[in-house]
Amino acid sequence: MNPIHSTIPTTLPLLLWNTPPGLEQILAQEGVPFEVVREPHPMVLRGGRFVLYDGRTTSRLALAPLLSPDHFAIDVDHFRRGEPVDPFSALVDTRGSRASWFVEGKKLTERVARHDKGSIRRRLIGRLRREVTEAGGLWVRLAPFPHPYRSAFSFRADLDEPLADDYFRYAKAREPLDDCCTHFVCTDAYAHHPSVLRDLRDRDAQSHGHFHHVYRDPEANRINLERAHRILSSFSLDPNAFAAPHGRWNRGLDDVLEDFGYRYSSDFQLGYDDFPFYPWKGDRFSRVLQLPVHPICEGLFVEAGLDDERIIGETIAGTIAARLDAGELAIAYGHPERRLGRMPEVLRILAEAVRSEALVWRTTLSELARWWRWRSERRWVVVPLEGNRFEVQFSDWNTEYAIAIEIHRGDFFASVPLTGPRMSMGLDGLAFERSGDKRPMLAPPVIERQAPSLKQAIRLAIDWETVTPIGEIPDSTLPNRVKRGLRRWKLRRAEAHA
Repeated sequence: MNPIHSTIPTTLPLLLWNTPPGLEQILAQEGVPFEVVREPHPMVLRGGRFVLYDGRTTSRLALAPLLSPDHFAIDVDHFRRGEPVDPFSALVDTRGSRASWFVEGKKLTERVARHDKGSIRRRLIGRLRREVTEAGGLWVRLAPFPHPYRSAFSFRADLDEPLADDYFRYAKAREPLDDCCTHFVCTDAYAHHPSVLRDLRDRDAQSHGHFHHVYRDPEANRINLERAHRILSSFSLDPNAFAAPHGRWNRGLDDVLEDFGYRYSSDFQLGYDDFPFYPWKGDRFSRVLQLPVHPICEGLFVEAGLDDERIIGETIAGTIAARLDAGELAIAYGHPERRLGRMPEVLRILAEAVRSEALVWRTTLSELARWWRWRSERRWVVVPLEGNRFEVQFSDWNTEYAIAIEIHRGDFFASVPLTGPRMSMGLDGLAFERSGDKRPMLAPPVIERQAPSLKQAIRLAIDWETVTPIGEIPDSTLPNRVKRGLRRWKLRRAEAHA
């Protein structure tokens, strides 16, 4: 890349010096170009006008001699002020917590990410955008979806139980959403239902593991995923993605997914209602993309004693429509067995809510992940020109997708489709429009963070579950041996009382 010669550094990329990884995560999500500075040499810092640093770890006085009069330094530590927790730590927090929503007087409960990372992203990006634009800079990002789409919708179906009749009832109700559905198959449930697996051959079908459980032991996860992969491949489904049962995530599981070469996963205990992101693993970002789903499925209503299809459908569809109006990604999810297969009205209401949205990209999760990875690989700069003009320059121009940039000024933005690796434009000639009105979304969940009881702590320590046959629990670790012993004891006790 050879930006035209100028004494003024390029407006973008932003230069990051010793900033927290959470900042990199949200900038990548937003599609704003940035570079991580390894050595703050003056020649390196000529690559951008805006230098971001963290006042908790870097002194402004130590940075000042390296900056020219044209540079503008931003201390991101200021963005922690007014936040209930350190937002940068929250963005990379991988812990889950029990959360509750209230609908029609009923309490819906699920274990989700401890922090609403999507809301944190929007707040931090809004504050950073103001800092940059008030200092005379431009806020330009790659549009989050292929041109001309303004938002995107997908539906994820988790196939957990061996109820083929329910699946085919669901398949009939699925027809209006067929072009944007992805199915995650638990092979312990469907290995002996070839009619279901054959029906999925022409659709986006991925792995939900063999047994419906995420293990604490990485080797147990490896065995579980290998088995599911082998079965799905034998039906020509060839998975390259995974969704964790119960939305659970841990680093050992992610290591296995990386070894498998899987492209993405979707785990709401890591993130929900957000743009896709790569999780921070403590010392690096994962190579497995996360596609955050909306965590409220029809099952939460049923478990709470609310089985009215209209209320369930309108609640889920309302939240999805609000996210689409806001220009965000909306992924709904549910379960065919015992639920959607017997509640077709829920899918009908959801399909109707997204049917007439012309600028909504209806896509499968696999195509969404492919686009997002392609978008994140683009390298480009914004160069200031005279006369309130600027030039966008790409170093790796690629026409696989139609792409646009968005120029944001306060509550307004202009979308400009790109036609080549270098495009110049003037701000005065752009057609700015106000960001779309946002419908009210479901109130954010109430997060419950009480310490686990002794019983819960023991169950967690031994990875207690009852889905794996006792004879298939490896005895290579002490927790597994304890679990096997307890499972056998419970079985003998149940037989004695039979």
